[in-house]
Amino acid sequence: MKIDLFDKKIIYELEKDSSQPISKIAKRIKRSKEFVNFRINRLEKEKIILGYSAIVDMAKLSYFTFRIYIKWQNITMDEKQEFYDKIKVKENVWTTTVLHGKWDFAFFIGVKTEDYIKSFHKLWNEIQLDYKDKISESKIAIYAPVHNFNKRFFIDPWRNIEIIERIYGAGDSVKFDGLDEKIIKIYSGNVKMPHHEIAEKLNVTSETVRLRIKQLEKREVIVGYKINLNLQKLGYQGYRVDFLLNSVKKNKELFNYLKYHRYFYQINKSIGGADFETEIVVENLNHLLEILEEVVKKFKDVIKGYEYFGYTEFPTLSIVPD
Repeated sequence: MKIDLFDKKIIYELEKDSSQPISKIAKRIKRSKEFVNFRINRLEKEKIILGYSAIVDMAKLSYFTFRIYIKWQNITMDEKQEFYDKIKVKENVWTTTVLHGKWDFAFFIGVKTEDYIKSFHKLWNEIQLDYKDKISESKIAIYAPVHNFNKRFFIDPWRNIEIIERIYGAGDSVKFDGLDEKIIKIYSGNVKMPHHEIAEKLNVTSETVRLRIKQLEKREVIVGYKINLNLQKLGYQGYRVDFLLNSVKKNKELFNYLKYHRYFYQINKSIGGADFETEIVVENLNHLLEILEEVVKKFKDVIKGYEYFGYTEFPTLSIVPD
């Protein structure tokens, strides 16, 4: 399906805030609600829009996020699928992604700060008991904070482009209870789910759900809303790029340059990861290499190299966005 300017404008609005009502989008793009609703339904039917997610700062609910990269060895496609099916139902696993390049798979684990060491080792040991002989290499890092920006790669530049920055993973803990966590786990993966459906699952009222979500937004536990795009359908590919630095003196300048770059949409900080981690959407590998050479040329005094690996699918996608 070929998308036109109005489709792009709708996607752009949903990437800024996928929870906003259709009436607001209609007003912004100067079309009727019926027009916008028809276009959104078509984008969903064509599987260009795959879902609507909340971006949640789980650090504010006293969670650490661990990221684990895996390189496979001696494993069949059926065995990989078996692994994906097993791991995605584990309670502490938030997001999983299939990669290609330096790493084959990544997943994100959320564990409570008070027993994070015990919880992490328990889950990681369970995985290794069944798959240690299939893992040739792995890399573990604590993942935070993350600076996520609304994607803008699909639009031809027009005036007044707005960049929305959502920061998660480094906030101070706030007061919360078990109901807040239950609502987040249901709501974060599908923010279009009606409040009454969430309420029925949790045996509370719709008004309770509505008020709790508003409070989670106010306390910046929920820091934003986005859509899950099928990049392949749009003719694009996502990559994660790690820049290797010989100096950190221009980190702020590099951050701002990438923040306002059309194709970069996320900058990750981590403990145990790369010097400067980013995520980008490009047309193909040649396009990626052209952009990376531009970045290296501009910051040649601090960047000594880079590593990249692509992602193709997200068997599980919640809490931690793509």
